[in-house]
Amino acid sequence: MYDRSAAYYDLIYRELKDYRLEAEKIDTLLKRFDSSASRLLDVGCGTGEHAKRLSQDHGYKVDGVDIEPTFVEISQEKNPEGRFVTADMKDFDLGRSYDALLCLFSSIGYSGSLEGLRQSFRCFARHLKRNGLLLCEPWVDSDHWSPGLIDTTETRDPASGLEIKRVREASTEGKQSVLSITYTVAVDGRSESFAETHRLGLFSKAETNEALEQAGFELLSDNFDPIRGRLFVATRR
Repeated sequence: MYDRSAAYYDLIYRELKDYRLEAEKIDTLLKRFDSSASRLLDVGCGTGEHAKRLSQDHGYKVDGVDIEPTFVEISQEKNPEGRFVTADMKDFDLGRSYDALLCLFSSIGYSGSLEGLRQSFRCFARHLKRNGLLLCEPWVDSDHWSPGLIDTTETRDPASGLEIKRVREASTEGKQSVLSITYTVAVDGRSESFAETHRLGLFSKAETNEALEQAGFELLSDNFDPIRGRLFVATRR
């Protein structure tokens, strides 16, 4: 999915996301529900910025999983003390359990389908200690999805002069949202364009709650707004 854009991900989100602030809020939330939590697993870890901030600023030990190998390489380089693995969130086995599991920035949407969501939550539960916490930031739910939306992001790296323009167009296929993304990358008077298609499952709030329960979680809240949207907080029974 991110095979060509992964190298530009941090530059694109440099001004769009405040990872330091998000890590502060995640830390506050973790301490509220489990002040002893120290070992975290970040599923859909991307380039490891949340892991970096949670580790360096707040003292957590953080491992990560992502399906994109380039993201895993970048994450491992940023977080040499953690373990970062290329794997599908629906079916991985790290051979250990964690105090808390994070699935942030709508990564759970890449589970793709309702069955994929159930499989992911079951896999998450297998990697949590009893009463361990799950913090899951959902993708847009099916009741609030807006097909036809187009957005454009432009950014420039002052050090290299690299310029990136990203255009995303949203559509719907069945119970999936489809993001058709075009990138234009320019440097030293040369430019190239390439495209990616991202498919994320559309789930209602009720479907997510049911999938959590079926996987052995007890929902503590789905109303937290610590970052930019709703956050499901659940504990493994």
